Amino acid sequence: MLNLSVGFAQDAYRMRLLANYNNPNLPKVDGSDIWNDLTGYVDPISKKEYIICGSTDSIYFFEISEQNTLKLVDVEFGKSIFARNRDFETYRNYAYCVSDQASGIGALQIFDLQYLPDSVHKVYESNALGTFTHTIFIDTTLAKMYMCTNLGPFGLSAMDVISLANPTQPVLHTRLNVPIKPGGFPIFNKVHEMYPRNDTVYLSCEQSGLFIFDLKDTANHRLLGSITSYPDQGYNHSSWLNQKGNYILFTDENMGLDMKIFDITNLNDPKFISQFNSHPSATPHNAYWYGDLAIVSSYHDGVRIYNLKDPAKPEEVAWYDTHPVVPENYGGYRGCWGVYPFLPSKRIIASDLTSGIFLFELDSNLVGTNEITKEAIEFKLSPNPAQSKIKVHYSGQSKAEIELFNAQGSLLNQYQSENNLFEMEVSNLQEGIYFIRVKNEDSFACKKFIKL
Repeated sequence: MLNLSVGFAQDAYRMRLLANYNNPNLPKVDGSDIWNDLTGYVDPISKKEYIICGSTDSIYFFEISEQNTLKLVDVEFGKSIFARNRDFETYRNYAYCVSDQASGIGALQIFDLQYLPDSVHKVYESNALGTFTHTIFIDTTLAKMYMCTNLGPFGLSAMDVISLANPTQPVLHTRLNVPIKPGGFPIFNKVHEMYPRNDTVYLSCEQSGLFIFDLKDTANHRLLGSITSYPDQGYNHSSWLNQKGNYILFTDENMGLDMKIFDITNLNDPKFISQFNSHPSATPHNAYWYGDLAIVSSYHDGVRIYNLKDPAKPEEVAWYDTHPVVPENYGGYRGCWGVYPFLPSKRIIASDLTSGIFLFELDSNLVGTNEITKEAIEFKLSPNPAQSKIKVHYSGQSKAEIELFNAQGSLLNQYQSENNLFEMEVSNLQEGIYFIRVKNEDSFACKKFIKL
């Protein structure tokens, strides 16, 4: 078992790694993948924060201490095994867990969290509502759970709505009534993920696009609008609204396809606003609109943070690469699967398919105000690759500490710079990959360079 508290070899900017947990000996799928999705939970009495996350065979529960450590407090077996996908939501003091793309027979599982950090108790396990379910979402204000692409006893449902009036005895409330096109075929067959606000639901429906429904009337599901033709269109994966509800951000889970923002003030006529990505070949997975920020799990590119104060001009403002392969190979699905930014402490948790569970904090000038300040460090390295000397040009405060690490994360040297240009001697280094970190009182950034 591997437990890490800090790490510097990864390419990072304005995000600090506080803790990392991984166990590379756990069962794998596709030869390498161990972990899948995660969520956060806050005890309403103690205010302690927890992580609930999935591996191929089990559900893991971690306590996040005030000292920024991850303490494994319980492991519960999932009903299915070798699960590529597990999904989690919490309601009151309960955790709801489903799985998909797995072996065996799956089920909806409910765990009582009130005894944490001592133990977790399973209080429900049944496939009466669903055997394999791709994703779930719980609207806590309406006590409803949405089960997306739900394979149940009556076949495959695009989405089922479950009543949690009794949290440990869920019952079917309604099944989504998908409209039929001329010719007798439904306008979509599956809801991959969804986002609800009141009785309006925003459904990502794979290649069919994004659809918006009013589900207030159980007997009459009204289609309010759709986005079915847009730039870089692919596998519509997931979406999230800004706080006001006039903009929607969504991802297409295809290599090299950008995230998109639409103005949905008029649901009958959504307007394309912008598209953006961390790399021309990157695959954004899940994106959350958090204040003025977008918090994104981006597979090979790790966790990515964007400023969306002006939705027409998204700007990348922080990142941490959980998948530090050099050079990066963007083929397939590897790296950061899930991210969760909604803990009261404002710490960010993330899961990487092979590298485990991560705990981060953002630079203080990004948290709270969600504004970009002029003091944030940005820097350039030249030349890169380098043979004898490398220049570090940085912004922000003139005084900074400059650190040199090897590819394994070991600190090789530390320097104090008094102005915004520092020249470092690298002729004594062996050929290979190295990292330079620049930091001051408020911020830091890390970049890699190649020694020839």
